[in-house]
Amino acid sequence: MTIFSDKLSRLHETITLVSGCGNGEMAHALQEGRDRTVIGVGSGGSAVAAEFLARCRATLGFRRTVVMTPMELVLSGESCRGCEIWLFSAGADNPDVAAAYRTATQSGAVAVRLVTVSQSGATAVAAAASTKSCLYVLPVADPKDGFLATHSMTAMITALLLACDALCERPSGNSLADAFAQTARELLAPDSIAANAMLGFRTGDTLLLLCDPRVRTIAVLVETSLWETGIAPVQRTDFRNFAHGRHVWAAKYPNQMFILALTAAESRAVWRPIAEALPTGLRVGELDFGAAGRFRCAVGVLQGLHIVRSLGSAAGIDPGKPGRGEFAKAIYDDASLDRLSMELSGAARHKLTAREAHDPLDDEGACVCMTARERIERLREARFRGVVLDYDGTIVTTQARLERPDPLLIEELVRLVDGGMILGIATGRGGSVGDMLREALPERVHALVTVGYYNGGHLRMLDVNIDEDQPRQDADILGVADWIEAEGLLSAGRSVKRGRVQLALNQAHLAEPARFAERIRACPEVADGRVKVLRSHHSFDLVPQRSSKLAVVNAVVAQAGDPSAKVIGIGDSGSPLGNDHELLSGAYGISVDRVCGSLNCCWTFFGDTLTGPAAVSTILQAMRVEDSHGTFDTDRISSTDKNIIGTIMGI
Repeated sequence: MTIFSDKLSRLHETITLVSGCGNGEMAHALQEGRDRTVIGVGSGGSAVAAEFLARCRATLGFRRTVVMTPMELVLSGESCRGCEIWLFSAGADNPDVAAAYRTATQSGAVAVRLVTVSQSGATAVAAAASTKSCLYVLPVADPKDGFLATHSMTAMITALLLACDALCERPSGNSLADAFAQTARELLAPDSIAANAMLGFRTGDTLLLLCDPRVRTIAVLVETSLWETGIAPVQRTDFRNFAHGRHVWAAKYPNQMFILALTAAESRAVWRPIAEALPTGLRVGELDFGAAGRFRCAVGVLQGLHIVRSLGSAAGIDPGKPGRGEFAKAIYDDASLDRLSMELSGAARHKLTAREAHDPLDDEGACVCMTARERIERLREARFRGVVLDYDGTIVTTQARLERPDPLLIEELVRLVDGGMILGIATGRGGSVGDMLREALPERVHALVTVGYYNGGHLRMLDVNIDEDQPRQDADILGVADWIEAEGLLSAGRSVKRGRVQLALNQAHLAEPARFAERIRACPEVADGRVKVLRSHHSFDLVPQRSSKLAVVNAVVAQAGDPSAKVIGIGDSGSPLGNDHELLSGAYGISVDRVCGSLNCCWTFFGDTLTGPAAVSTILQAMRVEDSHGTFDTDRISSTDKNIIGTIMGI
């Protein structure tokens, strides 16, 4: 008896063990996540369990399930907020699952669930210690899986099958577990003579695996197992995707391939015309899974294992010990993905997402993680003479922009000024910001603070009330206002409030907010570059080309009396159209929310885990002031980032 056959002969014992340990917690977890998008993550045999999770949730009418490998999760730029992440790993001790777990815990997912058969694996230990992670340890009759996952995968399939059954209006209960165990006992017995759909398959054939998408669990099992053991090369696709070109292999090499069709009730009618059109003599096998329900798919997994055993026997290969290359251990144990997940900090991941979204034509090709390290080192070494901050979304939240700033943040700003640093404020608003700051900051510093109103279009010291010192009217701004009204870009009953050097248009007052940036490009003053369009969280700002928040930076440098003086820029709208983009475009620009796609500027410290005034306060607290210069304690910021993630995940 082969090692693999011996493993299969005892799978019914694992099914019985899992059915006897209760699956209420997993059933509750499935029910809790019914209205959430779920990401199922696994490699090898665990990928089969992730696929089965997707099928189970689909049969229950739950929201979408996305199946990923650990590397796909680590490098995915998709937002996981509001999602659940289910990780499947037999031993929970390999570096790839560690990488996936770290990424999951930093992703903002509402829950991270690890399903394993070992509670001693390093990732299982970490999940057990977290109040925000859920660990499900399943019993197995044989804890040593061998080369292919058998007992661990079957335990996961069984647990999901029974947990889903518990959510049905009429659960099958023990009869379901008994039927599954009995099927395993009969189908996978060493002397089983179960019908084999692979009759006619010859060693050396390429296996073309055509499947109904609803039985992808079985297809993934067969594909993974045959490739991993070297029994046969496999190509997996669905029936209609095969019809769009995949059939050429059958035309060119009909004597060197075998087609296995995995059908279900509805897809038989799709497969049949294909089968009839195939050349006579082409070897074909079929397996039908009826309604492709959870139980039938679970049984299909057992059938898939039976196929692997049969083909292994024909090829003289024991799937439980196929004979791996000498290099295999080095590949499997390599921790490069785990290291990558550690280096993809919140800031690096935030920038990576922005780079992919904006897809700049002048792609630098540099590694985000390496650039992040270089940036931190540059900030660590720099001595800053001043700091310029945006107001809305930075000093105050966008939602509370009409309220006074947080006293603790103001306290930090005063500390910097008292230490001799120069403070500048660059805002898209007008005199209301000056009023707020004069109330919040002590009067003794008012004459020391430069304020750039209207996105840098009007610079005055804070002690000047600009209601009494207005800028001159810009003719181009009036022309844009007239054009907007003539073109009907505002919602009914709205008109443009004509500012002297800026038009501020609340996005809620626009007829088509999503198309405004596109439509305004047709305005003559915008088209020829006399007026530029900026965007904040709540408004579009149109300002003369000469207006820039960099004017505030230049004023701070002039106030320092040193052309080489370094100035930090802090804002929240660093995206390409953002009204802080220019402010954050320098080497020392720091965003506390949105960033652009360039790696050379406009980074956050904390990704999207800490934003707005809370991030500003943390950044300022990490600045030490001596001899009128500020330096960053980047270790404190890194520690804060780790503490934030730990707090989010309860670890």
